[in-house]
Amino acid sequence: MNKIMNINIGGVVFHVDEAAYEKLKQYLDQLNKHFNRSSGGDEIYNDIETRIVELFQQRLTKEKEVISMEDVDEVINIMGKPSDFEEDQENEVNDSTVRQLGRKRLFRDVENRMLGGVCAGLGAYFRLDTVWFRIGFIVATLSGLSILAYLILWVIIPPARTISEKLEMQGDPVTVSNIEKSIREEMNEIRDKLDDLASQAKSKFRKKTS
Repeated sequence: MNKIMNINIGGVVFHVDEAAYEKLKQYLDQLNKHFNRSSGGDEIYNDIETRIVELFQQRLTKEKEVISMEDVDEVINIMGKPSDFEEDQENEVNDSTVRQLGRKRLFRDVENRMLGGVCAGLGAYFRLDTVWFRIGFIVATLSGLSILAYLILWVIIPPARTISEKLEMQGDPVTVSNIEKSIREEMNEIRDKLDDLASQAKSKFRKKTS
């Protein structure tokens, strides 16, 4: 009989077969070591942990309460090894090719919303310009049904808030490489916005003092 170990991942405790525990612990240690030396590494690692928790929870049932070596291997294959995504950084893969491999889910895109993000989410799901959905809802409003339909969709479609949800909304596979890429893109966007605000503030200050 194999010994069962407990491991805490992202605040969730899992019962893991001893051999699977050792392999999983080694994998997590490799990820932590890789991202610990880079800016934003803590956030990237936490999002990776969150995704691993989701994948393990999908594999557990009332009849199956222990994570096996097979489960760990499957999750590692889905997420990717450090050596895999280091190679991806050197050999970039075309976005359209990557998205064909990912599972797409319908979410509200709250980052590109005008109201609740329904139209933006539909645009991402069907790969159509969000403008077409917005025009469609405006035209349908003349019939008096659009507002009710929009509110229903607003309630039943969840918002994409986590990195994993944003990737699934776009149809990108939720891997270590894509999680890191998304977070770094968000950090760069924030940095660019701060730089723009700083430049605007300096420009206004110069005008006042000139």
